[in-house]
Amino acid sequence: MASITGIEIINNGASLKIIMDGETRLLLKQHIREINVLRPSIVKLDLGSGPLRNIFINHPEVRNPVTASPEALRDAINLMLKNEMGDIQHTVETINSKLFFEPLIEDETVPKTIYKGYAAPGSKTNEAVWAIEKIVNKDGIIYHLWADGDKNFDNVWDNRQGCDYKEIPEIQPA
Repeated sequence: MASITGIEIINNGASLKIIMDGETRLLLKQHIREINVLRPSIVKLDLGSGPLRNIFINHPEVRNPVTASPEALRDAINLMLKNEMGDIQHTVETINSKLFFEPLIEDETVPKTIYKGYAAPGSKTNEAVWAIEKIVNKDGIIYHLWADGDKNFDNVWDNRQGCDYKEIPEIQPA
């Protein structure tokens, strides 16, 4: 079903402003992992959080930016992801958040538990420079816990099994 007003995708600095069906959504550029063209007219913004969290844009409904094809829209969005210098923004916040997309090291030796370690490439496992996630399967329910209950880079990977893991307060279920 086509929107009356159409879809607008606007470069909004560190985010993309997407106006669709009269609703505005700000999407941080750093969360976009990949842009694909699906089927003849759909552009998918892959947010790396599973298929239900991706954004699908129907090219014929897009009124801004105006492009000739879904491939051209994909390329236009890709250009919006770059700053004026032509590079992805490299603020400390962006670099830190990108570290959370891919762990540097994983440990699956404990049954029903996965430890994921996030740190700058080249970090030593005996240094307190790690954010450590513990993923636990309890009766089919998956829990994501973090050492000290935060994503701070202040833990030692070698001590991961002895850390105090907690849910992060802002994402605890109600």
